[in-house]
Amino acid sequence: MENELKKMAEGLFELPNGSPEKGYLVGAKCTRCGTITFPKRMVCPNCVKEDSMVETSLSKRGRLYSFSVNQMAPEGFKAPYITGKIDLPEKVRVFSVIAGCEPKEDALEIGMEMEIVFEFLTKDKDGRDLIGYKFRPISSSKGV
Repeated sequence: MENELKKMAEGLFELPNGSPEKGYLVGAKCTRCGTITFPKRMVCPNCVKEDSMVETSLSKRGRLYSFSVNQMAPEGFKAPYITGKIDLPEKVRVFSVIAGCEPKEDALEIGMEMEIVFEFLTKDKDGRDLIGYKFRPISSSKGV
């Protein structure tokens, strides 16, 4: 497939049938104590049991825990931009770039509902588009 999407990092998310609309984050759940992690791990950080972690999909929505407007960007990215931490229902806190709003302090509120999106991030060394996950605020116009 010529326009195949290339992931920014392997193992963090899945795009069923190559569809960003169906994408989800991939975590791991301990079969012994129920602890869920992101990214997935081989050893449970709670009960420290090996071979107890099984892959699990994570919720597509969460709540904004914290955020920062960044004035400097790594190579290949443009400043200013927002990063934040989102609390998912599985009691997992995910670090993410925040999309769908202006990079200003008053654009977001702690506790607001967020949803995951999969979008272009940058290009790789061969000039191919790299896709990654971001979270964006859920607007009240969506009836949520």
